[in-house]
Amino acid sequence: MAHSRKKVMPVMQAPVARANHMNRVQRGKQIASYRRKQITRAAYEIVAEKGYYNFTMMDIAQRAGVSSGLIHYYFKDKENMLVILLREMQQNIRIATEKAIDQTADPKEKLDIFMNQAFNLVEEEREYLYVTYDFLTQIKFNERMQRIMSKLYRGYRETMVGILRAGKENGAFRDVDEHFIATLFISSMLGIEQQYIIDNTAFFYREYTTRIKKYIFDLVLA
Repeated sequence: MAHSRKKVMPVMQAPVARANHMNRVQRGKQIASYRRKQITRAAYEIVAEKGYYNFTMMDIAQRAGVSSGLIHYYFKDKENMLVILLREMQQNIRIATEKAIDQTADPKEKLDIFMNQAFNLVEEEREYLYVTYDFLTQIKFNERMQRIMSKLYRGYRETMVGILRAGKENGAFRDVDEHFIATLFISSMLGIEQQYIIDNTAFFYREYTTRIKKYIFDLVLA
C-alpha cells in the first residue's frame, strides 16, 4: 500500500520575513510623517488666515483634504497639534538659518547672514510672524507655549553669541559683552518687524534694518 505524501507548504525564510516586516514598518512611518506634515501645513495656513481663536479642526481637515477623524488619530487635541506646529515652524527657521551661516567661515560674514536671515522674515515668511504673534498671546495661559517661545528666542541669542565669540577668538570682533549684543539685536529685530507689520508706511524697512546692522557692526568690529 502506497503511503500518501503530505504536501509541505513552503516556509518563508526568517530573514525575508523580517525584511518584509521592516519594509512595512518603514512604509507606515513614511505615511505617518507625510500625513502629519500635510495636516500641520494646513494648520499653519488656517491659523495665519483666521487667528489662534477663530478656527476649528474641521477647517484644518478641509484644507488638508483629510477627515477630522484622521486629524484626531495623529494629534491628541487642538493644543497638541498647535504645539507641534509651533515646534516645526521654529525648527524649519533654525535649519534654514544654520544652513545659510554654514556657507562661510568668516565671522563677519556669518554675522551679516544671521542678521539678514532674521530681518528677511518680514518679506519671506510673513505668515510665520503672524502665527508666532498669535502664539505669543497664549504664553500667560499655556506653559507649554511659553517654554517653546522661550526656546525660540534663546536659540536666536545663542546662535548670535556663538558667532560673536568665534569672531572674538580670531580677532575679528572686539571683546564685547556678546550676551548683551545678542539681546540688543533680537530686541531691535522683533520691535522693527512688529512695527512694520502693523504700519508698513511708517518707515523704509530696508533702510532701517541696514542702519541697525551697521550699528551692531560698529559695536563689535575690532
